[in-house]
Amino acid sequence: MLEVLVLRLTVKQEEASTFGFQINWSKTKILQVPSSSCSSTVQVADGHVEVVDAFVYLGCMTDSSGGSRGEVLHRIGLARSCMNMLVRRIWKSSIRVETKLRLYQTYILPVLMYGCETLAITKYRLSHLNAFDTWALSKILRVPYTRHVSNAEVRRTTGCSPLSHLVTNRRLQLFGHIARNSPRKDHHRALAACIRQVPPDWKRPAGRPSHTWLCAIEADLGPLNFGLAAAWRKATTRDEWRHLVITAMLQRSTL
Repeated sequence: MLEVLVLRLTVKQEEASTFGFQINWSKTKILQVPSSSCSSTVQVADGHVEVVDAFVYLGCMTDSSGGSRGEVLHRIGLARSCMNMLVRRIWKSSIRVETKLRLYQTYILPVLMYGCETLAITKYRLSHLNAFDTWALSKILRVPYTRHVSNAEVRRTTGCSPLSHLVTNRRLQLFGHIARNSPRKDHHRALAACIRQVPPDWKRPAGRPSHTWLCAIEADLGPLNFGLAAAWRKATTRDEWRHLVITAMLQRSTL
């Protein structure tokens, strides 16, 4: 398989050279799935391409496991760096707490939550996001850990909901957007095929099933007692789906 990929890259380089373009091999990565201990670089045309287990593309971490662990930790690391850069000028300043919370929601949360609606995040990874959010809000309130203030008290003081609610809301909105898209679009066709009944001759591979994006959607729809097929039909109507998403978020906030 690697030989076929190298051949395709070589052909692509030849076709690009006819238009005066040159592929930057130092920025080109080959992701090996599953992870193995093969050569770290391969020869392609006149350059070397690195074979990696994970890489960042368009700001998102992609790894060989196909899960969300690497991306969640990558986002938390970036958001923590942004928080630390503003400690003296913002978080320890004398400006109002309400202004600090607005700045946090404007500058930090977009870094942390970028592309969160596309991730198949497990409850364990969501707890990491909620833990970082609580840590950041405690720094904004200037509450030291020695005071042993509970997370519920921090959220009650700031009026901020857990980030897991925001992830659920965005994920359900994306599901409805894809369902209402044109049936000719690839993403609509791919998701519709996954929701339909699997072929009778299909067998699940051995081992524990992976936590997929549709599994996360099913968990989000739990309070509504909806399956994926029923949700797919209801999502085709924008107003009805928006009402259902609001209902699901209200029920989740009371849990």
